[in-house]
Amino acid sequence: MSVKHNTILLCVALASTLSLPLAQAASSGGTIKCWRNDLGIRECGNVVPPEYSQRRIEVLNDRGLVIDVIEPPKTKEQLEKEREQAQLHKAEEAARKEQERRDAILLNSYTTERDLIIARDTNIKAAQGQLDIAEGNLKLLQNSLADLENRAGNYERSGGKPPKKLIDEIEKTKQQIADKEKVIEKRKEEKAVMEQRFNKDLARFRKLKGIKD
Repeated sequence: MSVKHNTILLCVALASTLSLPLAQAASSGGTIKCWRNDLGIRECGNVVPPEYSQRRIEVLNDRGLVIDVIEPPKTKEQLEKEREQAQLHKAEEAARKEQERRDAILLNSYTTERDLIIARDTNIKAAQGQLDIAEGNLKLLQNSLADLENRAGNYERSGGKPPKKLIDEIEKTKQQIADKEKVIEKRKEEKAVMEQRFNKDLARFRKLKGIKD
């Protein structure tokens, strides 16, 4: 028994050698607790020294049996890791529920694989039709601009200056062309996204129904 900790008892692994010192510690009153010192040696006593109070502590009965374990406080890194894992689990659970919701909508929307394919082809055809119309309108605007610029060129070739109304019409048509090109680009992107979504739904539908490609 050390001078520094008069209630501390060194403990060894064998229960037979533990019984006497533990009984002595118990007889002195209080709960028997065991910890590891800086050398990794197991010590027991009624009171845990302050320098070891933040370590793993085992609470024993008078027979030397562990009846409780006090884990050391978690480090900042451990707490942060637990928070990250909790957030990851929450995100995974949300993704799982969202997939279940999408699956239910998919199965309720289409009875057979053929129904989904028909819906895909119909929607793609409609999107392409709108794209064709927009591209046709763009071509008309481009032809109109070419005509306006030719008229302005005639004024310049004859030594004159194009009237302001003609210049304004040219600028207006150029802006209409720029706007129409943006619309066309957006519709192309929407068509590609829609086609990708339908193909993804088709693959998912086949998986849910157990249909092999």
